[in-house]
Amino acid sequence: MRIGIFTECYKPLLNGVVNSVIGFKEGLTKLGHDVYIFCPTYTDTKPNDKKVIYCKSWQLPGKSGYHYIFPLEKKVLNIAKTMDIIHVQHPFIMGDIASKTAKKFNIPIAFTNHTQYDQYLHYIPFSKKFVKKQLIEYIKKFTQKVDLIIAPAPGIQRKLESYRIKTPIFIVPNGIEVKRFEQKSNLNKINSLRKKYDIKSSDRVLVFTGRIAEEKNLSFLINSFEKINKKIPNTKLLLVGGGVEIDKFNQLINKKNLSTKAIITDFIPYEDMPDYLNLATIYVTASKSEVHPLTILEGLAAGLPIVIVKAPGTGDIVTNNKEGLVSKDNINGYAQKVIKVLENKKLHQKLSITAKKTAQQYSILETSRTMLKAYEKTIKIHQNK
Repeated sequence: MRIGIFTECYKPLLNGVVNSVIGFKEGLTKLGHDVYIFCPTYTDTKPNDKKVIYCKSWQLPGKSGYHYIFPLEKKVLNIAKTMDIIHVQHPFIMGDIASKTAKKFNIPIAFTNHTQYDQYLHYIPFSKKFVKKQLIEYIKKFTQKVDLIIAPAPGIQRKLESYRIKTPIFIVPNGIEVKRFEQKSNLNKINSLRKKYDIKSSDRVLVFTGRIAEEKNLSFLINSFEKINKKIPNTKLLLVGGGVEIDKFNQLINKKNLSTKAIITDFIPYEDMPDYLNLATIYVTASKSEVHPLTILEGLAAGLPIVIVKAPGTGDIVTNNKEGLVSKDNINGYAQKVIKVLENKKLHQKLSITAKKTAQQYSILETSRTMLKAYEKTIKIHQNK
């Protein structure tokens, strides 16, 4: 099967969507399929993969890394029309391009809804209620242009169904290369990171991985850590990631006199992520904006108990008292959950063992096989229209 994945972001930009695309490209290729990535041009990209098709684009202002993508050139269209299926990752500029391309060449099209878009309205400087209503209407109209919606988790499926969307929905979880995160880092790497971030061997490290941004509920996490650290002084919080709001959260950390305890790393190479997870005692996140986060899957594979706030996305992966603990949306309650795992070695061990077992079901080959079932369903729906 020739599969065309249309995405508004790709390497060198790194985020959850990019990592998901990379993972499925690798998994589907291993299963014997031809996978083409249609993505924006990047000035610092050196094309070395003939199956990555760069589309003429212009970088948007700011530090987001996203591009405005121009209508596809003839040479790109000539490749696109040979696809057996189009799989688009975003409903916006590339979504419009992908849906028009699919319609023009009568190609089946699927759309993965990766994001709870209404959780990003804090970036809008005017009427959020109005924008949310318009956003839902836009999503509804876009989904009418595709044959199948792929939902990475039941939580986002329920949200889409609450919009009264009629397009069929099929669940395909995100996947990771489990073995990469299972492997323990060598002692030299661990010691180097401990030295870099002034982490003593006796310290208990809480790790968060992801974008340093308001939608990740990091103010909640830092406020919770303040209480955790008062109870257990040898704890450190490592926020592994970068983003445009690093200064904002560093100011909060400094205000609480936690500058030697809570550390934001900025962007790190993705290949180093297993080493950072290997530093940790517990994986922590308070995010309520996730769909099916790869970061949680990576934490599970590394054998880390996960402490989350009850919410769709993270709650679709972590079950209370199995892979981790689930807290109500309450700073004191969340802090107590983390303290409980830190103070109870038997509980920590139990959660760690279950985390590793749960991670196995999210191996990229297994989720790629599920994705193929979604593609088969997409083609069948398209043929019956």
